[in-house]
This record gives sequence, C-alpha cells and structure tokens, in this order.
Amino acid sequence: MDRAEIGRIIKEARLAKKLTQSQVVGDFITRNMLSQIESGTAIPSIKTLEYLSKKLDISIHLLTPEDRRLSITETEGDARPIMKAKALYRGGDFRAAAAAVKPLLDTENLFYDEACAVYTMSCLAYAKSGDVSKADANSYAKEAMLYADKGFYSCREWKVEACCLVESSQQNYSDKD
Repeated sequence: MDRAEIGRIIKEARLAKKLTQSQVVGDFITRNMLSQIESGTAIPSIKTLEYLSKKLDISIHLLTPEDRRLSITETEGDARPIMKAKALYRGGDFRAAAAAVKPLLDTENLFYDEACAVYTMSCLAYAKSGDVSKADANSYAKEAMLYADKGFYSCREWKVEACCLVESSQQNYSDKD
C-alpha cells in the first residue's frame, strides 16, 4: 500500500464521519500534517496511524501495509476453519460447526465478523435441534445470545430467537418444580 492509498482511506473515513480536518487532529498533529497525509505527500508514523484509526473508528489494519498484503495462501489458510464450519453447518452437524469456528472469536482475527455469524447460527441451530439435552440447549442458546450482536453481520433476530430459547428452557425448569 502506498501513501496515496493510506491518505485516501483516512480522508474517506473522515468525510464519512462528517468531520473537518481540525476536528480530527485535536492536539496530536497539525491540520496541515493531516492535509499532507490525506493528499499522499506525507507518510504518517505508526503512532499517527494509531491515533487516526482510533479517532476515525477504523481498524489500524486498513492503514498498515503488512496486513493488506496477505497472500491468497495465507488468507485461505486463515479461512479454513470458517469453510469447515460452514460445511459442517450445511451437513447438519451444528455442534461441530460451532466448535470449528469458536477459535476465531477473537476481535483481532481477520475473520472475526464472519466467525461471529457462523458461531451464532451454529449455536442456535444446535440448541433448537432435537439431538440435545435441555441443559445443552440452554447453554448453546446463551452462547448465541452473546455473539448474535457482535461483528459486522450481527443480527437482532438471532439474539431475540436465542433469548426466547433461554427463556423457554428456564420456564421448563420452573414448571417441573
């Protein structure tokens, strides 16, 4: 990634947030420096990139060359657990799908957003399946609740469905008392 691309990303993020250059720079850098960064005439330091990523609420990974230059092999290697989990899900093995994708539920992971979605869907499907004890169904529904609203693909309907499953299982326990 060259400095012009870094500048373009920063400028687009700033404009998307409807911020002026003066509002972004604060006391950290000068408005003139931000202008030079955005136009691609200046190369920002790592500290400046960190500051700008926080101020503009964008991932530092978008602004650093190393993370943008992942080879196809590296990216596919990172995606293998996601692909495996999707295949398990399509095959109806929801518990195994959740287990396959769970290690990717780290916000620093490149596939965090998709992992949250696949994990939530897998936990919900397993909790609703007839092949699970009530305690396990409750546990998996609670996991789905935790991740339903995380990541780019968050889904309110998943969270509502998970909440209903948890509530239903708790009522079943109290009915037996």
